[in-house]
Amino acid sequence: MAKKVLNERCPLQVECERKTCEYVHKELECPYYSANAREGYYIYDQEEIRDRRYRESMDEALLASLSDDDDDAPDGLVYIPVEQLYPHPDNPRKDLGDLTELADSIKANGILQNLTVVPHFVTGEITGDTWQKGYTVIIGHRRLAASKLAGLKELPCVITEMDHRSQVQTMLMENMQRSDLTVYEQAQGFQMMLDLGDSMEEIAEKSGFSRTTVRKRLEIAKLDSETLQKVSARQLTLGDFDELAKIDDLETRNKLLASMGTANFKSELQIALKNQKLAKRMEEWLAVIRTFAAEDPNANYETKRYVRNYGYYNMDQDVEVPEDAGSRKYFFKKGERQIDLYVERDLTKEQEENAEREERKRKAEEKWQRLQDVNNRHYALRSEFVKDLSNAMCKRSYPIVCGLVANCMYKLGEWNGPEMDLNLLADLLGIVSKDPDLEPENLVGEWAALRGAIEAFPEKTLLCMAYCSLDDEDTGYWRRAWGLEGPEYQHTPNSELDALYAVLVSLGYEMSDEEKEMQDGTHELFQNDMIDEEERCSK
Repeated sequence: MAKKVLNERCPLQVECERKTCEYVHKELECPYYSANAREGYYIYDQEEIRDRRYRESMDEALLASLSDDDDDAPDGLVYIPVEQLYPHPDNPRKDLGDLTELADSIKANGILQNLTVVPHFVTGEITGDTWQKGYTVIIGHRRLAASKLAGLKELPCVITEMDHRSQVQTMLMENMQRSDLTVYEQAQGFQMMLDLGDSMEEIAEKSGFSRTTVRKRLEIAKLDSETLQKVSARQLTLGDFDELAKIDDLETRNKLLASMGTANFKSELQIALKNQKLAKRMEEWLAVIRTFAAEDPNANYETKRYVRNYGYYNMDQDVEVPEDAGSRKYFFKKGERQIDLYVERDLTKEQEENAEREERKRKAEEKWQRLQDVNNRHYALRSEFVKDLSNAMCKRSYPIVCGLVANCMYKLGEWNGPEMDLNLLADLLGIVSKDPDLEPENLVGEWAALRGAIEAFPEKTLLCMAYCSLDDEDTGYWRRAWGLEGPEYQHTPNSELDALYAVLVSLGYEMSDEEKEMQDGTHELFQNDMIDEEERCSK
């Protein structure tokens, strides 16, 4: 069978039946991509071309309709002195960019495209009289600014008449055609159209963007503009903004916005998403807890027996109503991350000591749950990085890949038979399985896809196989020790994980602050370890 020549840019390559791809960097011309592109399978530079073509056709129709309404507008050009031309105060594009190249072109070749202007009126502060004073530019702000730099005295203009709303809409449409318009500038433009009375559907129709795109841009317009301008130089992607939009609370979004484009963003986003899920879950718990327990802000909970909590580390559990809830008084205390449940004490001294011992065990269990949560989060970050690595990157870094393989040779035996984690390998290679279990005996249809990926991406597959044998959700920088009162969880170095991080960093991975804190033992979960060790030594 001939080897399939892949287009690494195209997410539809695996399902496409072509043996070769003739459409690299021009995928929009491919009949299969053009007909089957969908959410999660877009090539974004091609979709921008598709959007631009559609917008241009819509913009021509809009500008034609505006011109048709201006029966009194003169057809010919007039040359107007530059000192009589004023920038529009509501021009959505505030930053005109570098004008040097355009000014040089105008100086050499003159103005090749006229400006569109409307009469500019002023009102006297004393008399209150209104009269015309020059013209306001609707289309051609960059040409006007560059012409002044080039030293031109007058510019060719078409004078038209339109109300303020039509002026803003025309400027918006003219700016939307620019390929260098930032996402935030688009968002501001859509918000301005919304403020002028257009509905989301009307904005989509006039701009040529889908309603989904318009809605996402309007969400961006809600963000703090000052923070957004500060982080805009970090080459933010639309995917970053889509992830940010998963956060409901605007204040939290703006806090996360400050870390967008850094190594901390994904980690902080995961924490915020889980906190958001927790807040909703706590409301569900409270609806049940309030049916049998009371909240007393003045209660002395030290005189009550702790029962259990519902919080960050047991979100999948439902509230269990105690069997004696009708005969005993229960109380609850709501914190930021959990709800603690108490009951009136009715214990002997021995029972109270047992309860205190159980409390210590509970705290150790909570610490274990938190350590597991941190481990899982960091494992997800590492796996996602490996999954996103292209075969070309693995090929360029082949010595690094070979070094990683050498470190896991002692685990080769685990790749025989059912021990091999085919699910993880398939996921890292981007294969969506029809069989969720993906057992070896059920690989009749699935193995062909996995084998095809292995043949197509040998370097990536080699890296993924080595990674699978070295990393899992239980890999971390802590160990469980047993004390007199039960298990204790303390920081411990992990040279194997250090080596794995070193390889991933050499491939472009950036460790978040939290990962570094877990590595060197400065994470808040380990702050009491040194104190406990000193106490044990002093006894």
